[in-house]
Amino acid sequence: MHDKTENIFQRINKLIVNKILHIDDTPHRLALGIALGLLVGWTPTIGLQMIIAALLATIIRANIQASVIMVWVSNPLTMAIIYYPNYLVGRLIMRLFSNQNDLGAYSYQQLKDMLAQYHANGSFWSCFYNSTFWKNLLQLLIDLGAELWIGSLLIGLIVAIISYFASYRSIVWYREHTPMGRRFMQLLALRKKRLARRKARRTNESDQNPTRK
Repeated sequence: MHDKTENIFQRINKLIVNKILHIDDTPHRLALGIALGLLVGWTPTIGLQMIIAALLATIIRANIQASVIMVWVSNPLTMAIIYYPNYLVGRLIMRLFSNQNDLGAYSYQQLKDMLAQYHANGSFWSCFYNSTFWKNLLQLLIDLGAELWIGSLLIGLIVAIISYFASYRSIVWYREHTPMGRRFMQLLALRKKRLARRKARRTNESDQNPTRK
């Protein structure tokens, strides 16, 4: 069990370092992409999250790769942990304005039963590729309705704001104070200098040979 847990943390660390911290982009755009991905991942838009994150990242000029990676914060392992508290917060807010039917306990039990079914069969991760699982999950999210959306957007917005500032500072610190981060920035600067030289060389060649244009 200890080895499995350690292996999971190693994979997460590798993902963060190689897929996010070593992206050629500014700390602001990376942090914005992370925040956007978490916001979308906190919403009940299973199946469309990567598309939504990519489109929104393009609109607000956030890093697309970081946003698409971070939407996977919501997955079969974390759905109950994320969506049920979202629903409870949304239900609490809705109750301030009107009386709503209490679907919380029933819907939560449905979600637990869905996940337990795959876990009991020893094929928990097979739900990723099972269309019935996603159909049942989508129907459950629809049943939870406005309460889930209100809670998800509210909590997701809070998570996104906190994650932006935390990510921005972490990225800046990593690039300035860690050996791997400084090495990455040096290689990045060297790569940009080479590209600039090549571009200048092509420009000079074009100016000297206008017939090639």
